[in-house]
Amino acid sequence: MNKKKIQFILAGWHYDQISTYNGLKELSDNNDSINVFWSCHREPTEYIKKNFDYKVFFNGGEECGAYDQAIEFLDIEDDTICFFLHDDLIVKNWEFIYMCINQLNQGYKVVGNGRDYNDNFDPFKTTKIGIKEEFDGATFKDYVKEENQHLFESQMPIVKVRPSFICMKYYDVKRIGGFEPRIDAYTPPLIKADEWCTTDQPHYRGTKGLGSFGNLFPALVCYKMNKVLGTENITWLSNSYVDSAFIYECQRGNVTDIHPMT
Repeated sequence: MNKKKIQFILAGWHYDQISTYNGLKELSDNNDSINVFWSCHREPTEYIKKNFDYKVFFNGGEECGAYDQAIEFLDIEDDTICFFLHDDLIVKNWEFIYMCINQLNQGYKVVGNGRDYNDNFDPFKTTKIGIKEEFDGATFKDYVKEENQHLFESQMPIVKVRPSFICMKYYDVKRIGGFEPRIDAYTPPLIKADEWCTTDQPHYRGTKGLGSFGNLFPALVCYKMNKVLGTENITWLSNSYVDSAFIYECQRGNVTDIHPMT
């Protein structure tokens, strides 16, 4: 294994891919340069507690919030290679580590797994019903940390990596100002039926599900990646959505017929 320092950060929620977790444990047990940390948004299983470093953080900001909470908590050196992962990934081939390191060595700054859809992102678009009442009528830019808002100057075409899998050197994570949103927007999903959702499924204000802000927060991060690091410096292990020869990204913990695993 390459002697570069490697930090895995998992957004802890599903806790259901034991094969993947066993692989991470074996990697970290057998290589001092690899560390695994769980940034949990709900109480982890005894397996996680027994085998990994972890911390339970306030459930806000979706996976991007979990990643940002982790990097604020951990002491990470600039040259560390960071893997930010959902905990419902199915790893088919652990060679993805070498592939990502090789792509970073070629000059890429961001490596995703399956390619996400491009966007023409407008930071001045408004959210009529915000994630909290104080965000009603706010622009997308208003969800950004104050120290990063100067980056959001205009509508811009962007390429995106899914937050399920992101590989970057920590130096570049710092260059983009970490993950979004601002802490003021941290709030857990609603879980009781209300005027927006007639069932008890998780959702945010104004919607029936999690997509509104679950998609916005990663888009804010991707905007910064394109703006600061350069669109040409973003790549993927595959051009297929959620799937590569190395990893399949479950959606809400499931393999779907819409996006099947190869």
